[in-house]
Amino acid sequence: FKTITFTKSRRSTELIHSWLLRSNRGLAGRVSSYRSGYLPSERRQIERDLAGGVLDGVISTSALEMGIDIGGLDACVLVGYPGTVTQTWQRSGRVGRAGRESVVLMIAQADALDQFFMRHPDNFFSRGCERALVDPGNPYIVADHLECAAAEIPLEEDELDKFPDGWRQTAKNLLQRGRLVESVGDGRIFSARKYPHREVSLRQAGESFTILDASSDPPGRIGSVGGARVLAECHPGAIYLHRARQYRVERLDMEKRNVYVEPSRDPYYTMVNAEKDTEILEVLASRPEGNFLVRYGRLKVTEQITGFKKRGIPGGELLSTHPLELPPQVFETTGFWIEIPSGVSRGVKQDNAHFMGGIHAVEHASIAIFPLFVLCDRNDIGGICFTEHPQVGGPAIFIYDGYPGGVGIAHGGYGRIVELLDATRRLIVECDCESGCPSCIHSPKCGSGNKPLDKRAAAAVLEMLLGLRNLPVEDEAADEPGPAPEPVPAEEVVDAGKLFPPDKKIYFFDIETQRSAEEVGGWRNKRLMRLAVAVLQDAATGELLTFTENDAERLLEILFEADLVVGFNLLGFDYEVMSAYSTRDLTAVRTFDILADIHQRLGHRIGLGALAEATLGESKSADGLQAIEWFRDGQLEKVIDYCAKDVIITSKLFAHGLEHGYLVYDHREAGQVKLNLDWDLADLLSRNG
Repeated sequence: FKTITFTKSRRSTELIHSWLLRSNRGLAGRVSSYRSGYLPSERRQIERDLAGGVLDGVISTSALEMGIDIGGLDACVLVGYPGTVTQTWQRSGRVGRAGRESVVLMIAQADALDQFFMRHPDNFFSRGCERALVDPGNPYIVADHLECAAAEIPLEEDELDKFPDGWRQTAKNLLQRGRLVESVGDGRIFSARKYPHREVSLRQAGESFTILDASSDPPGRIGSVGGARVLAECHPGAIYLHRARQYRVERLDMEKRNVYVEPSRDPYYTMVNAEKDTEILEVLASRPEGNFLVRYGRLKVTEQITGFKKRGIPGGELLSTHPLELPPQVFETTGFWIEIPSGVSRGVKQDNAHFMGGIHAVEHASIAIFPLFVLCDRNDIGGICFTEHPQVGGPAIFIYDGYPGGVGIAHGGYGRIVELLDATRRLIVECDCESGCPSCIHSPKCGSGNKPLDKRAAAAVLEMLLGLRNLPVEDEAADEPGPAPEPVPAEEVVDAGKLFPPDKKIYFFDIETQRSAEEVGGWRNKRLMRLAVAVLQDAATGELLTFTENDAERLLEILFEADLVVGFNLLGFDYEVMSAYSTRDLTAVRTFDILADIHQRLGHRIGLGALAEATLGESKSADGLQAIEWFRDGQLEKVIDYCAKDVIITSKLFAHGLEHGYLVYDHREAGQVKLNLDWDLADLLSRNG
């Protein structure tokens, strides 16, 4: 009767093997652990012993999941949900071959995803296999494979021209770094090393470190560890577990990529504490959802391991903590982030809950539930949250690929962010615990020791983000009126089309939104109001162009290409709303904002309707709140018509100001008065050029 036990981590594999032998010494030689990092000869021997009947059981990571023929197994024990439906069936398929009777057992852990399926077993059995994610443009992976390809068959010079842009640049970088070399005669490209594939792992990106037993002379090689794991698993003082044998790390040589260990009988294992920081390098996509803004882009992640904990075997109790001074790990990757409006923080505080504890818990639970939506393991992704991120200008939660360059995992989450957050909310509220536990908001890999966490705050944060609970409305400061100008009569309206050169791209612009300021927690959250309709008028031809939310990308391209965009409160409102859809800074659009100019001159604002009434003798046909009601009723044509009329009014006001040098408005004491202007179109075009 042969059994295979699958675990979810290298540490769990080694600990279970160790505990098993401690409980029954008679099993020594009959069971073995198996994982990546063992010597190839060691792995082949375990495979032969299992197939040949020497071993009755093996405890393995995903390393034995596929690609190796080890028939004749009768039972499969899954220690925790493997992370995906695909992995579950793949591991289960290791037993029961050739018509043999078999059994598959899953022992649910306290992990959030395990408990989710314990509460919703039908959800698991009704799910299909996940879609695999591939990012063929990852520069780190491409570099390794180009080098291996060049070692197998030299790359022809014209082949580089057929590669995608990113691949060509990677090949050039490899040539500059000496990993590839170019033949002087025919220009063919060779690998500088004869066997580069020996340094390339199929399971991880980046270079690996060799683990050496320093107790032997010379030190003997016992295994390897990936560069991404080495500081967390093989720092000085760490316990390295290898086939139920313990080693203590004595020295880490970063330059030579060697880890020196010695046998140990210490009754503990080690775990690190770490601090992280995230810098936004580039925004690649952006959109509003619910009461939040979600963006996707390139990130620089810095992780600093600050110390480690010793935990007892077998109970896992904390024995002691120790500081560490190690170099920071810095890598570029891809990820998405949720920009949280300030009203969420106020709402949590009104509940007498801990805001940082709430967003920290949301980060943990989102990562735990992430494999429901994207083919990955929770260890494939990382996260960090801020109550005030300097680039965001407010609270934010980041979730990113845990691999240099990114592999597309976070992009899958970006596309299903509302589903992800809703599943996260249900995970938290359905858990029976009072203040948080490993089944909902605790994370086994939290670098800050799962502090602070607040389950009640997390539920409140998610309810407000998803729009299930209203955001508290902020009090808005009112403008003070300025001094009264001299009263003057208004003059006739000017035809806007006669003033603008046809060779310049000059547009008048206005938008209407789907939601009111009150619904998103106040005017500070304009980015959450969402675009309903936008109208552009070509200044030279008078042609009107209409856009909806689905056209936001095309609209933004026109705005950035324009010679001048004229509007009323563009900087204070329209661009704020549109920034939710833009990966670029809208202040780069060449803009003239009539309201901003008036505010600078008077010290207070005047509404578009008031200016139109006094200057043009025209009135607005409705207001923004009425337009929102029309949008919700499906009367989109009414919204477009209302927005277009505002654009036409704006164009007429601008033309009047250019032609006559003033606009007219009603002053509460002096009556109808003139606001003198010095607008000059040539100056505005050159100023914004």
